Amino acid sequence: MPDNRDSEKALADIDRRLKALNETATDPTYGEHSAEKGFGVASMMWLAFNIVSDLIAGVVCGLGIGYGLDAWLGTRPAFIAVFLCFGCAAGILNAVRFVQRYNRKQSERLNSKTGETTVKQD
Repeated sequence: MPDNRDSEKALADIDRRLKALNETATDPTYGEHSAEKGFGVASMMWLAFNIVSDLIAGVVCGLGIGYGLDAWLGTRPAFIAVFLCFGCAAGILNAVRFVQRYNRKQSERLNSKTGETTVKQD
């Protein structure tokens, strides 16, 4: 039979973890970027979703255009392969542009809070 003290310790541990989780869940800045906390979970999920959607959109558009041209001209795999490559390149380019824009905005936001100025790099 389990010891009563062990049960009390386990319940106290569960209570402590629930309080910590509740404080995190009710924190209004949870998921936001800050210099002290780093990047929040929600911010990273949003960033990952945008990058993946850019990549998928490029591939799907490339496949769609290639399939449409192949169906119209009667050349089955030729345009699918060509526009799949173009779509992959476009998706990667869009994802890189998005990340660069995101990084620039984050650094501007962080610098505006600290009062620093940066030199624009192209």
